[in-house]
Amino acid sequence: MKSPSQYGLTAVVAAFGLSAGSAFAATNLSITASDSTIGVGQTLVVTVGLNGDSVQGVGAQLVLGYDKTKLQLQSNNGNHYALVGGSPLDLEIYESHNSANGTLVLSLGTDEGTTNETLSGGFVTLTFTCLTDFCATSDLVTFTTVSGQTSKLSNVSAANIPLDAATNLGSVTRDTVAPTFNNVPAGVSYWADANGSDAAVVTFTAPTGSDSCDNSVTITDDRAAGNAYPAGSVSTVTWTATDDCGNTATATTTVDVSADSLVLASVAFGGAYSNENFTRGLSVSAWQGASNDTDSRTISLAAAGSGASSRVEGSVHMQLAGSVDWDGACASVRDPLHSLRRVFTIADLPGTGSHGGRNYNSRFAIDGTSSSDYLLVGNANGDTVIDIFDFATFVSQRGSSLALNTTASTSGPHTDFNASELVSNADLSFLGVNYFQVDETCGSYTGAQPRSSVKVSELVRMGLGHQAIADINNDGYVNAADISLLMQGVEPRRPRVPTVNTGAQTAW
Repeated sequence: MKSPSQYGLTAVVAAFGLSAGSAFAATNLSITASDSTIGVGQTLVVTVGLNGDSVQGVGAQLVLGYDKTKLQLQSNNGNHYALVGGSPLDLEIYESHNSANGTLVLSLGTDEGTTNETLSGGFVTLTFTCLTDFCATSDLVTFTTVSGQTSKLSNVSAANIPLDAATNLGSVTRDTVAPTFNNVPAGVSYWADANGSDAAVVTFTAPTGSDSCDNSVTITDDRAAGNAYPAGSVSTVTWTATDDCGNTATATTTVDVSADSLVLASVAFGGAYSNENFTRGLSVSAWQGASNDTDSRTISLAAAGSGASSRVEGSVHMQLAGSVDWDGACASVRDPLHSLRRVFTIADLPGTGSHGGRNYNSRFAIDGTSSSDYLLVGNANGDTVIDIFDFATFVSQRGSSLALNTTASTSGPHTDFNASELVSNADLSFLGVNYFQVDETCGSYTGAQPRSSVKVSELVRMGLGHQAIADINNDGYVNAADISLLMQGVEPRRPRVPTVNTGAQTAW
């Protein structure tokens, strides 16, 4: 049995058209947008209805205003609204639309006008064409007053249903302008990474975007495959900026990766040199299985210490095919005009940097600066040994002034071994120290064996008759006896040079 207070509560609820279970219900009329961001070709669709708990009633009067400078209300089968399916308020009683003022008055009822219905959710939808762009604008559609009429809900007793304060349309953005990019990475050029991947790993700091309406522009790129860019080609990264309204803009960054990787060849030359800096040509060859690569460059040499007898050292970047992992491979280095070939094991050299207008993430290294790896100087004729032919070449150029600097394209012979710009007996010391040395190779040695003697007639047949001056004792041979005489200070003189004829005899 109910208490007197319970009976009183039931009377209050009935008087206001509320159910006993919702006596303290909180609800209000509201205008909500189906999408708070509106892009190109989209319309603004709003729903007018209840926000909160349901109430019991039979009718609604909706008095609405809209910003006619930004919105145009669309017609729907002669009406300017559409009923929300499932709502009991499906009886269209009255509509008054004034486009000049931007107002709309609607009256709706239920088919069962003598019985309260449960009212909740949306009642009608309005569709607007956007006349211009606007950013985070509130109150584009509002509850208003027209000729003293205001929005309200009523029950079967014709009493107004108590509601909380109505809520107008909140923040809405209509944006048709694409965002703009900031700090798009510039195009880059790289050497292939020194790991045989045939690619270079390049990581970019993504650009940022800005927009007239949106502070949270999303930046994406099309590099689904990751940050490794193939060697020997130019790849394009496409950045896409998207704002909340779906407008997009694109920007691109190019990544140019060489087909080659870098090797830093560091060498020192055996022998004594002046402390003057100069250049010499250098050739590097590398072998890795069936792969072979050769590159030639000019190397700048500088004295490692001070004084007239300072040894010179130098380093030069050279190119190796990027598709091969040269780590642990065999490499040979030589100065074609002056030295024999020395072999080294290629190693990884950590660190980033740039060379020749390209960046690198890693590079290979050849280190020939220890005393056991000095390039052996004294090979004047560019073959695989230092022997009597180099002595003959030296004598034929003795007393000549030769250019200090040589390059990878300088033609020989060039017997100024000590870089004094004069071929003198000082250069003979290089021959003496390295006499009978042979090339080192990445594998079995297949070069010639050094010779201690050569006939003058053989030099003639080889087109080297001018080297017959090295036959100091004029016995028809260039050999150790002539080397000894020159070292004792005996000066060469013009020898009798044989000529070759077509007969059986060689005439002097």
